[in-house]
Amino acid sequence: MSRHAEPAVRRCVARVGAALALAGLLSACAGTSPEHAPSRAQQQAVVNSERAARILARGELPAARQAYGVALASAQALQDPALEAAALLNLTLVQARLGDLPAAHRAVDQILDAPARFEPAVRARAAARKALLRLDERADDDALRWADRASDGCASPCALAAALDTVRGQVAYAQGDSAGAALLAQRAIAAASTSAQSAEQAGALRLLARAQMRLGQSGPAAEALARALAIDLRLGQPDRLALDLVFAAENEDQRGKPALASTLYLRALAVYDATGDARNADVLRQRLVARPAP
Repeated sequence: MSRHAEPAVRRCVARVGAALALAGLLSACAGTSPEHAPSRAQQQAVVNSERAARILARGELPAARQAYGVALASAQALQDPALEAAALLNLTLVQARLGDLPAAHRAVDQILDAPARFEPAVRARAAARKALLRLDERADDDALRWADRASDGCASPCALAAALDTVRGQVAYAQGDSAGAALLAQRAIAAASTSAQSAEQAGALRLLARAQMRLGQSGPAAEALARALAIDLRLGQPDRLALDLVFAAENEDQRGKPALASTLYLRALAVYDATGDARNADVLRQRLVARPAP
């Protein structure tokens, strides 16, 4: 599952997508009687969610964490489950990117521990997020268990199919089954393409490239990474752009092009620095220091 923002369910009160502008909300609700117009608190909740989504889209992780905390408080004050779930899922995402996995678990568990409050589709997305967290913690069996739980709760045709196949492929990759990982990645790419899920397609392409690199197929891996990079450039997602660049650098090293690899690593480092991702920036700096001169 790609780690991108979760929109809220759209309706003419407060359940409006986090990326939807307030003007869009008012336009969508035009023609309703005055007594059904959004209250000031409902309008502010939408503004808070929209602002947080814009900050996350720019890749400003510390600021996004603070903004989604404000959005969550607004949703909880209104007791709006859809807007609350969107904020919690996004907090899970941001905390994970910042390396604070305990905080990410606490956020997503607020959904998983309240099945009567949240709709099945929301709980399925939360289970998919949980699978990603357990994957980050290298708890492969638990990641697969949560992926299966997400699948079981996802109505057919399942919008999470591509993401969950990517999770399973990442487990296969981690366990040394590169061929199996490549097959699952290809299945995820096809599913994402069919459902027009560009972010999921890019994530599956990254997985495919890594499996191909391990199988010694550096040429096809370069092609897969170029496709992923083109998608992520169009989507404007800095964290995924950085991953594309890091994996492309590793592949160029494997192809015997260390100078090009160094250039790609430095581009990835610039992205991490610009977005405040200190954890990944530090790891990448250490890698660059340890590299032999090209």
